Amino acid sequence: MIGVVLAGGESRRFKQDKALYRLPGQCVNNAQLAVDKLSLLCDRVLVSANAKNVSTLTRQFAHSQNVEVISDLPPFDKRGPLSGIYAAACQFNTPTDLLILAVDYPYVSIEVLSRLADHDNCYARTPDADHYTLAHFSTTSQILHDFLMLDDYRLRHFITEVQQCDPISFANAELFINFNTPEADFHAH
Repeated sequence: MIGVVLAGGESRRFKQDKALYRLPGQCVNNAQLAVDKLSLLCDRVLVSANAKNVSTLTRQFAHSQNVEVISDLPPFDKRGPLSGIYAAACQFNTPTDLLILAVDYPYVSIEVLSRLADHDNCYARTPDADHYTLAHFSTTSQILHDFLMLDDYRLRHFITEVQQCDPISFANAELFINFNTPEADFHAH
């Protein structure tokens, strides 16, 4: 199983890079936190970066074994989470088992990721939301390419319709807080 950290978002509402952000009281940034969690479950972790943070993240993980920073690939660059997932799938010639974790879920536990890893073709669901950037499925770069050629960049459609992933329900929505403003994290925990 390959871990994929989605660290290439624009972070427009957040007003600073979520991947490089460090929560108060946290000793590492969100990208490192995600890599550390996935490294416990995966043989290799790919960090999908954007043009602005790729050099910083590459330096950060330069000495980390089994961690590689990748960038979006044309013609599907800058198209959201599917761009990063496509770039990850392009690293392999065969169907690959991917465990996806976006950097904007700093409180997701190892137990949550482990439960997703134990089920094929699934994504996380809480009582109030579906979390498509917390998912586990096997795919190929060709399957992603064919879907992206339809000009549909909605991760939800890819996860539910193409991959036919099922939701795995989690009761504790606190673990799935997705921060969109830096101030929100001060009040949440």
